[in-house]
Amino acid sequence: MQKHGGNIWLAAQTYGLKERTLLDFSANINPLGPSPLALAAMRQALLQIQHYPEPQAETLRKELSQITSLPEEMLILGNGAAELIYALGRLLKPRRVLLPVPTFSEYADAFRKIEQIHIPLDRHNGFTLDIEAVGRQLRQGDLAIICNPNNPTGQLVLKEHLKVLLTQAQASGADLLVDEAFMDFVFPEQSLMQEIPSNGHLYVLRSLTKFFAIPGIRLGYLATSPSVIETLMSFLPPWRVNLLAQVAGVSSLRDKQYSASTLEQMGRLRTLLVEGLTSITGLRPLCPAANFILVDCRESGYSAEEIQNFLGPKGILIRQCKNFIGLDGYYFRVAVRSERDNARLLQALQELVQKSNGS
Repeated sequence: MQKHGGNIWLAAQTYGLKERTLLDFSANINPLGPSPLALAAMRQALLQIQHYPEPQAETLRKELSQITSLPEEMLILGNGAAELIYALGRLLKPRRVLLPVPTFSEYADAFRKIEQIHIPLDRHNGFTLDIEAVGRQLRQGDLAIICNPNNPTGQLVLKEHLKVLLTQAQASGADLLVDEAFMDFVFPEQSLMQEIPSNGHLYVLRSLTKFFAIPGIRLGYLATSPSVIETLMSFLPPWRVNLLAQVAGVSSLRDKQYSASTLEQMGRLRTLLVEGLTSITGLRPLCPAANFILVDCRESGYSAEEIQNFLGPKGILIRQCKNFIGLDGYYFRVAVRSERDNARLLQALQELVQKSNGS
């Protein structure tokens, strides 16, 4: 089983199809595609690839500083958010790592040499994060990692609740890492970004590839105390963010029309897809805050693998979730795509259910 979604190259080989013909619901990417301003900026920047990019993506960093209202010395860019997760795994030496599960697998991998405490999320309660359960586990020197909204469940923890956990972490001498890779799809006021200046125990991670639909060029950033940023810059290589990624990042952030259109359309498309999945016998989608939906398919009579085997030859990819700690083979995740793509997915799933009913 693939560890991550989005591997259209392997899927094309597996099903004997062309990459461009696949509908990839396994990767949680903005269905609008990249910003037109970003595409234009990258085309123009092709004439400059004979030169090195800015060593620390200074222009992009300045742009982020203005958007987040954080000083530049509290921000660092990475070749994708995953690079920064692994960088923290090498830099930080926590006593233990607390992980509510299921969640993004790279946290466990990045801190694999550290003792990990898994805090199960209750599926009967919609995989809602139990702040008190995490707080009870906090000890001095610990690092708690919260994905918000959580991948793969799509559930959002309100800022007021996370601030309670942050206070507990500070009082316990522990740290809190909040991964807000999908926060751009949610209300910005739910971010903990503005708590950074007043709390040296907080790390906030963001991705620019999901919301701005540029995963192929890798771009993410971390906000935390200046001392940590300075240390990270001392052992991460310069020029790690390539020229095209830098110009795409700046242009994407400046494209306010694109961002507004994304939020407007995402709410409608997400609602329609949840309703469509709910209408199919045996599927139980979890209502998300983000741009993806976790689906329990155990009552359909099919496992997630069997559903993928049916959809694959039709050129449709879903994300099987068996390899997420805390989930089994009866969960899959789908991204919210265009209305036309979503309709094609729903039609194929309905065909499978009708086939099982002999109709």
